[in-house]
Amino acid sequence: MPAFKPIDIRGYQHTKYWFDDGSVIVTIQTLSKGDLQEGTVLFKLHSSLLARHSTYFSRVLDGLATDRVELDNHLEDFVSLLEHLYHDTPLSSKAPFTHVASILRVSSPSQLDFPRLYELVRDYLVAMFPSGPVPFTHPDHLGEALALTTAYKIESIRNGIYYSLVTTTDFEAEEVGGEEVANRDNNLAHCRRLEDQTTVLSSADVERCGKLMAGIVDHFTPILFTPPATPHMTCTDVFADKWMSLVIQSAISDGGVYKPLETLECIKQLDWAAEGLCPACVREKREEWTEEQVMVWQKMDRWLG
Repeated sequence: MPAFKPIDIRGYQHTKYWFDDGSVIVTIQTLSKGDLQEGTVLFKLHSSLLARHSTYFSRVLDGLATDRVELDNHLEDFVSLLEHLYHDTPLSSKAPFTHVASILRVSSPSQLDFPRLYELVRDYLVAMFPSGPVPFTHPDHLGEALALTTAYKIESIRNGIYYSLVTTTDFEAEEVGGEEVANRDNNLAHCRRLEDQTTVLSSADVERCGKLMAGIVDHFTPILFTPPATPHMTCTDVFADKWMSLVIQSAISDGGVYKPLETLECIKQLDWAAEGLCPACVREKREEWTEEQVMVWQKMDRWLG
């Protein structure tokens, strides 16, 4: 059930964040959603708490002639902010992505401007996504995460998100009512609704993903389909004999041609010593494959354009 109850014709009182000793009423207009009817949601909060942490509220509440502040933020984002301010939901890198994303949006300089909180939650978002090739994982919420990194200029994790989109999702350009949505703020909200479906991106991001996929295939295909050479003929012969069955066939069957970071990691983990490679060649090749992972990561900037 939604956490609201009608109090009069003005709107709906939030049952959790309506404090009798509050000093300011904050209102947010909401659209119909589930059991919640369209209307105004009311919060009665402590102005000193808001003004202490928010540049926006400090300015708005200074000399306020009335006890009401109207906001146009997303309701869910504002509630997540209050859950943090009133210590109801812990904020950390292990918090749910949706909670971190909501607080990032609402605390940003373009919205309610909570400077310290904004910097903190940016760090938590960065900690949720890979910022390098080893080890590499594929988190969820890729579409929304990409929109956030673009909107708030979080560069360190963007390449990894693009890589995950290319290697794990079916992405397509976003259209609403037959027209592409170019406005990034609209994309932020729309991605939240579509996260469990095909990942929907802007046409610019779809183009970048296409360029990244082409760059990956062009670079990695000859590496994957060519057995490595070694300083020792015997070890080179092992690769020649085993590369097709142990590496190429496996990569083809699980889409590894398009996943160089994961495929190289799998190659590194194979027991090459048991297949006949000498310890020196095993060590040398694993170092080379790790260097190749780094090379792929570094080249993504150029491939993305």
